[in-house]
Amino acid sequence: AGTAPGVDRPLDLAGIGIGPFNLSLAALAHGVPALRTACYEQRPAFHWHPGLLIDGATIQVPFLADLVTLADPGSPWTFLQYLKAHERLFPFYVAERFHIERAEYDAYCRWVSEQLPGLHFDHRVDAVRWDHEYELFEIDFTRLGGPADDAPAPRPTGADEDGRALGRAYARNIVLGVGTEPYVPEPLRPLADAPNVPVLHSCDYLEHRERLLATGHVTVVGSGQSGAEVFL
Repeated sequence: AGTAPGVDRPLDLAGIGIGPFNLSLAALAHGVPALRTACYEQRPAFHWHPGLLIDGATIQVPFLADLVTLADPGSPWTFLQYLKAHERLFPFYVAERFHIERAEYDAYCRWVSEQLPGLHFDHRVDAVRWDHEYELFEIDFTRLGGPADDAPAPRPTGADEDGRALGRAYARNIVLGVGTEPYVPEPLRPLADAPNVPVLHSCDYLEHRERLLATGHVTVVGSGQSGAEVFL
């Protein structure tokens, strides 16, 4: 039957999910010569906790703990490079604020994600299998929308019932960076799922902020960073 397409040039590293972790990994891998990498994300673009990008809320660590600086300060993907590209380096320096706002961190990560090669948004990974014959991971994905890209080592496998393109890639290593799902305690789930009942997870806070402010009384369950930011 011959060798399956893509097996002869597999990825060295395939990332599933493009949050800050895999985005950082991809940015650092970009500087390694001859390393073949790709990351797949089902969302159409990078967004970091959009429901909690509250005005004035800052990240918990100084800006030097960005995607790459502490490992590779000469990288083109540092937060300082982002500021320079947006002509904001000197105002940032004069302000002397080491802890940047969450919305700024989100914008910085999106800036990296829009320029860094090898990131494939609108790609849903459907299955990952270990191929014993080739000793490689076999990754099946569906391209959900948008124009075709240059995903390394894909093999077209047809289309699904909605006409979306299917593909396959092979990789020597897999890194899962899919993050976590918002957790709602079991006793509260019926209320959170019910329409017109004002119970919601903090991840949806900004979407409902004006309605919550108008109620006059809000109970915050949980005392972590998100709960504190919502309370403030």
